[in-house]
Amino acid sequence: MLVKDIMHRDVVTVNPDTRLSHVLRLLQPRGFRHVPVIEKEALVGIISDRDVKQALASLTGAGPELERAREGLAASDIMGRTVTTIAPMHTVEEAGRLMTTQKISALPVVDGGRLVGIVTETDVLELFVRAMGVLEPSSRLDVILPDPGAGLGEVVRAVEEAGPRIVSAMTLRGPGGQREIVLRVATINPGPAVAALEARGYRVRDAHRGASGSS
Repeated sequence: MLVKDIMHRDVVTVNPDTRLSHVLRLLQPRGFRHVPVIEKEALVGIISDRDVKQALASLTGAGPELERAREGLAASDIMGRTVTTIAPMHTVEEAGRLMTTQKISALPVVDGGRLVGIVTETDVLELFVRAMGVLEPSSRLDVILPDPGAGLGEVVRAVEEAGPRIVSAMTLRGPGGQREIVLRVATINPGPAVAALEARGYRVRDAHRGASGSS
């Protein structure tokens, strides 16, 4: 899936001269955590809720004096000027990689120098949850592969022959360094699938139930 498929297209922006009080009115009631800063249609910065909190914490005084100090701050005073962006035709995996490696939680989406959207860590997480089939009644099977050369095909065949439909499948390294196949199957009774796998010599870690079952 591509970034354009999950990004928010209706992006609320500010300009460098926007007062901090207005930025607060944008962030707080709407639940936004990031506001891109645009100047002459070009992306020049981004303001996060953390930037706002740090700016407010730096202000001194009380009452009218504090209010004047707050009004004296503009978006250009608190925005991050080094902005990591992504293109709409890049993959969601690339967006996740950038957010993880750079420890950021939002990416403005830029096409031809123009801001066309924004994608957040919540968008990526929601896609992951949907892709894994967690939102429907299901169970997860963590299948330990006995040797590095073992493949996915035999595991899939064993589960399908046991009856349940496979919702999703992925491979990864388990806690002990072994390769695992993580399957989500459309049943809250994974017992027959587990038995079929164990009969073929696979080890299955504790099965976990999904949406309608207990974890």
